[in-house]
Amino acid sequence: MPMYSYRCGACGAAQDVFKAIKDLDLAEPCARCGTVMTRQICAPTVRGDYPGYACPITGNWIEGRRAHEENLRKHNCRVYEAGELDDHKAQRAAEDAAFDRSIEATVEEFVEKLPARKREQLAVELENGADVGVVRA
Repeated sequence: MPMYSYRCGACGAAQDVFKAIKDLDLAEPCARCGTVMTRQICAPTVRGDYPGYACPITGNWIEGRRAHEENLRKHNCRVYEAGELDDHKAQRAAEDAAFDRSIEATVEEFVEKLPARKREQLAVELENGADVGVVRA
């Protein structure tokens, strides 16, 4: 159903109205003062389609708004609300930091339990440029 813009000549109020094309010539009363408003000529609004993306659950390619909405329903998902994605990222960063601290504590505990000769060998290797890192799979 198309949307039409109206403006009240008496009080200056503006209003957008959804109405069927068959009802286009029916008068629209102003919600503020009740005077009949005049239809305005406005540029149409075109709503673009969603760009394609790979579903994060299945990996299937999702193309367009309708496929996006069907995919959300199929997997019982929803679009993030305003600020929710930022909250999720902050929570994930805090969880990752806690996990990293846990790994560091475990590594320190492991190194402390090594025999003295192996600890010295590890220290020498690190001084000579051995690269050590944690890789999460």
